[in-house]
Amino acid sequence: MNRQLKLVFRILYVFIAFNTGAAQQLQLKIMSTNAVETTIIDSIGYSNTFEDYKTLRAEVQSLKKQLTQQGFIEAQILKISEDRPLVIAQVSLGQKYESVQLYADKSLFEFLELEDVKDLDNTPYYVVELTALENFLNTLTDFLTAKSYPFASVALKNISPTGTSMLSADLAVLTKEPRQLHAVEIKGYEKFPRPFIKNYLGIKTNTPFDLKTIQSKTQTLNQLNFTNQLRPAEVLFTQDSTRVYLYLEKTKSNRFDGFLGFGSDETTGSLELNGYLNLNLVNNLNFGETFRLNYRSDENDLKTFNTQLTLPYLFKTPLGSELELNIFKKDTTFTTAEQAANLFYQINPKQKVFLGYRSSQSNALTLEDTNDLIDYKTSSYEIKYTYQKRTTQNLLFPIKSALEIRLSIANRKTISTQTKQSLLLVKGSKRINLNSKNSLYMRFHAQAIESETFLLNELIRFGGINSIRGFEENSINASRLGVLASEYRYQLSPTLYIHSIIDAAYFEAPSLSNQKLYGFGFGFGLLTDAGLLKFNLANGKTERQNFKFSESKVHLSITARF
Repeated sequence: MNRQLKLVFRILYVFIAFNTGAAQQLQLKIMSTNAVETTIIDSIGYSNTFEDYKTLRAEVQSLKKQLTQQGFIEAQILKISEDRPLVIAQVSLGQKYESVQLYADKSLFEFLELEDVKDLDNTPYYVVELTALENFLNTLTDFLTAKSYPFASVALKNISPTGTSMLSADLAVLTKEPRQLHAVEIKGYEKFPRPFIKNYLGIKTNTPFDLKTIQSKTQTLNQLNFTNQLRPAEVLFTQDSTRVYLYLEKTKSNRFDGFLGFGSDETTGSLELNGYLNLNLVNNLNFGETFRLNYRSDENDLKTFNTQLTLPYLFKTPLGSELELNIFKKDTTFTTAEQAANLFYQINPKQKVFLGYRSSQSNALTLEDTNDLIDYKTSSYEIKYTYQKRTTQNLLFPIKSALEIRLSIANRKTISTQTKQSLLLVKGSKRINLNSKNSLYMRFHAQAIESETFLLNELIRFGGINSIRGFEENSINASRLGVLASEYRYQLSPTLYIHSIIDAAYFEAPSLSNQKLYGFGFGFGLLTDAGLLKFNLANGKTERQNFKFSESKVHLSITARF
């Protein structure tokens, strides 16, 4: 019995001792054979407390690697005690080296495009600081990958000291045959327009392969509004081919929007309605094409009908075409029809340049004989530049910045006269993010007609929600104008924002003195399942008028994607 009790007590003692030791953390102290080296080790720093012996030894090896990177290539771990809980590791640093002389054939240095290669007795070498050696070798590896050697490796051989602080080594580069890009495969959206791969992304087959460049170029897919990249590009290497896979999805890119405007007639005080419908069809034929149709009915019986067709990458080239038809009617006064054909070149995903021809014809409908309202025909040649930067990170504000510049040289003919004209248009927008919720939005529009004489039916028409707010749509005629519209926006949620309205305009007209206009108000935007709903309340005045709340304009619009 006594023997059995003693056995039980011994088992309990061992069990308690084991669990106490297991729960006890290990303490690490790393030291060298002299105080100077111990100070260097302490300056590097290392973890002191560990749960197990395995992670402790890994920390000692990590310290040895750091010492090697700092030039102590002869560093050795002499001993690691197994005493618990305090474990002492003894390390010897050895000589510290500051740099290494890398030797290689001159042709290799030229291929690697290294500068400052030294030459001693017809033996070229390159000096690298030891602290920068690892980054240097990684840079060479990336360089070789960009040169179509994705499996290349760089190593140092025959390392030996050449002085108190200098090492020498042979630079060895191991490569296989350079890789060519043989094919680009689309996964998910198989009907993606293929010309966009070559001309829009700039990815061409049978060219040297560079994965990083390809991944960088595919990021520009975010500038397209009809597709999304599901994940980064991937590559498949086989013995005889190199294939890149793009994972895309087709997105809802068609857009339908419109607005209703409410205002009061200045003379009768009665309520007036105006509005527009805008249809934008994108890539429905999987060609990357765009078709726009706009119909507007403004106050004072102004009607506008516009269509535009854009065809990119004709015959798989960087060239595309743009066709326009615009019709404008002012009550029973006149009608104007305009046609345009442009050929454009896609410089990059954000920029285009255009060269085209535009013709217009206007007919007076009134029987009144006036000198400023007569029939005419105009033909013009124009150049245009456009820039647009999109973002996919904010559904409320998809356009970050945009710019359009157009210059036209025209010839206007009437029954009795012929007049040379020039037209300039500059407009754009910019959104400035102050932080995650606050931003500034600015939109500008400058336009001018240079001519010896002006006709009423050829003047620039502006005013309204897309121009200076607080005024009737297309109610102002001008030969020159400048509009600056601004908003301070505060985003309440991912789907809702409020904003101020501060607009200003300057314009010149043949029959009027130069005038300044101002518009003030507020609004909000709400992203719903049906689309983006916008509400604007603005009041406009000239510099000689006082504000009248009764003359405020209410603008409602909704943009739906399908």
